[in-house]
Amino acid sequence: MALERVDGEGSGFARPKLGLAFAARHAETLLVLLVLGVALVIGLATAADYGPSTDEFNTDEYGPKALAWYTSAFADRSQFETVEEYLWMYGPWFQMLVAAVQSLELANPITVRHAMTFLFGLAGLAAFVPMARLTVGYWAGLTALTLCLLTGYLYGNLFFAPIDVPFMFAMSWSTLSIVMMVRQVVPSWRLTLVTGLATGLAIATRTGGVITHAYLVGGMSLCLLEVLLRHGRAGYAQLRQIALHTLLVILIAWLTAIALWPWLQIGNPLIQFLEAYRHFDTLDTSFEFQNWGRLTFTDNVPAWYIPGQLLARLPEGFLALLLLGMAVWFGAAASWTRATLGAVRRSGIMGLRPLAAELAGSRAVLVVSVAAFGPVAVLILQGSTLYDGVRHVLFVIPMLAIVAARGLTSLLPVLRRLPIVPAALAVAHAAAIVLMLVILHPLEYIAMNSLAGGVAGAYGRFDLDYWSMAAPEALRRLEDRIDAEGRFAGDPPRVLVCLAWREQLAGVMFRRNWIAETHPEEADYLIATERWPCAHGTTAVLVDEIKRFGRPFARIYANRRGLGE
Repeated sequence: MALERVDGEGSGFARPKLGLAFAARHAETLLVLLVLGVALVIGLATAADYGPSTDEFNTDEYGPKALAWYTSAFADRSQFETVEEYLWMYGPWFQMLVAAVQSLELANPITVRHAMTFLFGLAGLAAFVPMARLTVGYWAGLTALTLCLLTGYLYGNLFFAPIDVPFMFAMSWSTLSIVMMVRQVVPSWRLTLVTGLATGLAIATRTGGVITHAYLVGGMSLCLLEVLLRHGRAGYAQLRQIALHTLLVILIAWLTAIALWPWLQIGNPLIQFLEAYRHFDTLDTSFEFQNWGRLTFTDNVPAWYIPGQLLARLPEGFLALLLLGMAVWFGAAASWTRATLGAVRRSGIMGLRPLAAELAGSRAVLVVSVAAFGPVAVLILQGSTLYDGVRHVLFVIPMLAIVAARGLTSLLPVLRRLPIVPAALAVAHAAAIVLMLVILHPLEYIAMNSLAGGVAGAYGRFDLDYWSMAAPEALRRLEDRIDAEGRFAGDPPRVLVCLAWREQLAGVMFRRNWIAETHPEEADYLIATERWPCAHGTTAVLVDEIKRFGRPFARIYANRRGLGE
């Protein structure tokens, strides 16, 4: 099996006639716009349903203080002195943007943040549509987009993962721009500028963005190889241009990162970056959590942790197509490797020329393959500290959706012979997922597939509601309870929301004039969460629960005046 070409028609099928090709492309574009439009409307309409995640308290503080660094002409150093420690080692561009929009007072600040996060997350997913179209073929973009939006873990995080979603946005557009660069052999100046800005944005979001340089250098090296094979020494001018464009992308990227990331501005940028990279590479965070029913420490996760989490959190259809797509691409790689070894045995080094040309011509697909599997492989090899599901590699899930789309295209010749049955199964599977997400709302990110036992079967065996998103739901329930009872009219209740080190900040979630308590014995009500069951060991009485599929994710306890004392 040959490796797939950069022309985007490497699905192994004959090219359709021009009229059919135009019709297919037009229909796919309309459906993509429809899916994006529906998702946009639903997302913005429900943004107010989500409470703040535990990490949004500190990023809400980080944004205005990082913005003050620029508005004070680099005099206000509060972002390095009064925010949560080491937060400055994340780039603040998105947090500054959110702070600026929040200052317009268009809506509740939490709602504004969630709407902004969702908009950037959806824009990030949109980048995978042309990427899939260019590297797989017709309908791959629509397939990848649909798989992403049906993945509850990804969809839910689009609203309240304050760093992981902006990083996914930056990584998606930087990877797309690199794919477009390597397709051109010698890229245009405009594309070079765009790629530099996009990759710089990725670096300025999280240190892991530097991996885009590996995608760039690897892809452009294959461009060099193609020029050498086609023109030899006569292609020297093109070789020089390719090298120049590659270096310019890297230069623009670092200038962009330095401009957007104050941490790089207060010292030698390279040293500052390496310090941040080492900090996150050896993150000193150690606690235990459930992983497939096994107690696991964050700083000693097994090598299969990320694949195992994906196996539990991706929908069944996504997984099936992903495995098939991996088989197709890995099979092509194995076939190319066998052909290479055979060519060397038959003709020596000279026999590698056509195979090297085939490799160079497949560079766009290779960039996508590396972007899909490379980050996970690096984290496994580094033995990195990992926790909170796979939110740290959230940006990889859409890349895997492209691989899954490749799996679907390999089935098309068979599906076209009997289209009704597989179409009906796909619709039924999608409908079941949508129904599950509606039931889970606004806790879509705890969705688990049947391999993990669904939400009910995974409860207690996985770290599900690690953002404590059930706590705001419990607050709404408590509001209704107190309003119905007509109590605390002149003396507001003291409410403790278990959020670990952020209890004193929980007042931003209150829609009533309540008091945020930090001591269980002084609270009238306690809201315990899955990760932080703070009512254990107290005399508080359970009065209500927030459940999904029969499992409690937040509990409301009454104490003192809550019990009528």
